[in-house]
Amino acid sequence: MKLYRKFLDFSVNALASFAAVLLVIMVLIVNYHVIMRYFFNNTPAWSEEISLLLMIWFCFISMMYGVKNKAHIAIEMFTDKLPAKAKFVVDLFDKLVILVFGALMSWFIIPYVKKLAGNRLPATGLSVVTQYVIVILAGAMIVFVVIEQIITQIRGENKE
Repeated sequence: MKLYRKFLDFSVNALASFAAVLLVIMVLIVNYHVIMRYFFNNTPAWSEEISLLLMIWFCFISMMYGVKNKAHIAIEMFTDKLPAKAKFVVDLFDKLVILVFGALMSWFIIPYVKKLAGNRLPATGLSVVTQYVIVILAGAMIVFVVIEQIITQIRGENKE
């Protein structure tokens, strides 16, 4: 389990660092686009497409990072008033719902990606798959992260 946790921590941190780089690149591209549009009246066709692609990747990596670090919005007003056993069950149910969501997210995007595999983005010529492959990766990482969280909860370990 320690090796699994180390792998997850490394993977999540690497993806989070990658997301930070994507955000910086996206900001630079959008600024370049605005400057070229308003000052030189010459809008680059590729800039909107690339910034949208980077935003998609950033959002899905951030979603996975939020699941790992339990950074998403949660209403604890009710669960805090529950007895320990009931809170345990509700937390476990919450994790199972997130696990199912991650699995379904990855599973149901695969046929869509296969169907669009031959298509290209108009401005850059990149494969349309580059927009959707992150959904598979983020969903799979959510599943791996939640499995670790469930095992930790069942064993009674508190990794927080």
